[in-house]
Amino acid sequence: MKLHYLSVIMVAALAACNNTQNPHLRKTDLKILAPTGAPAVAMYQFANGLTTVTSPQDELIPKFGTNEYDVIVAPAKGGLTKIIKQNAQYKMAAVVTFGNFALVKVNDNDEAPSEGDKVLFFQETDIPGLVFKYLYSDIGFTNYTVSNANMTLTSLNTGTYKVSESETVNLDYVFSAEPMITNAGKANKVYERASDAFERKAEGKKNIQAAVFVNKNTSEQKIDKFLELLESEITSGLNNPKKFKEVMKLVGDIDEQKGLFGFEANVVYNCMKNYNGLGLGFYRASDHKEEINYFVNDILGSGLTISDEAYY
Repeated sequence: MKLHYLSVIMVAALAACNNTQNPHLRKTDLKILAPTGAPAVAMYQFANGLTTVTSPQDELIPKFGTNEYDVIVAPAKGGLTKIIKQNAQYKMAAVVTFGNFALVKVNDNDEAPSEGDKVLFFQETDIPGLVFKYLYSDIGFTNYTVSNANMTLTSLNTGTYKVSESETVNLDYVFSAEPMITNAGKANKVYERASDAFERKAEGKKNIQAAVFVNKNTSEQKIDKFLELLESEITSGLNNPKKFKEVMKLVGDIDEQKGLFGFEANVVYNCMKNYNGLGLGFYRASDHKEEINYFVNDILGSGLTISDEAYY
């Protein structure tokens, strides 16, 4: 299991001050667990309490049964399933990511996708693939799939996909994710962001991704203060993306930034400075029950009956 904390070296160096907490970052006595990537970046101001994992399904979701964390940032479906089916002692408090996917034009000369265009997308039976099919199934794409977003990088760069040792196809589009798209220099080739396309097709509903789940046994005063600060700091970062970079750099060197967040600070800034590429935001879950239910059940087909008791 790959758990990432502030580096052992940094912790040792800071042992004499603030109980091993980095004095340059906000103090916190909350234990927070999140997957690397956009959900971890959303917690950028709480790095002192943050532990991250690279495999949400294998390493994060089981932690709902241990009660060792005050806050778990997890896919909305995964967390709600634990609450509803296994009585996990958590409540859904907020949504903090709304999708970092985009449809990128790699060869097509037409203004818009059309029937027969070839597209590569990823995680066919998981959230990215289900969102892709919800948005574009009526176009009549010729589809090719890979198991994760990293595997779309070569196709973003070459405009091709190697189907087999003897067959390589020229693609028209690649459905990929940030910050990979920006890193590949393809931000200017984005046909549309999935978050925008989803909101348009779903008549204003958002593409619900990572949610904040809070432990029932943690004091409400602490949780309320955390949520208030979290909303404020995400909003502040969106208004001034340099803030993400500046705070993330306080964690340590590039390897330490990547170890905790999944990305280095400059990469995050590059895909946030012109557009909210990571899809960060803040929704109080209790204020958006209908949208959450729509995404979890209508889009993902979870079949969950979500009562008010599941929300904080």
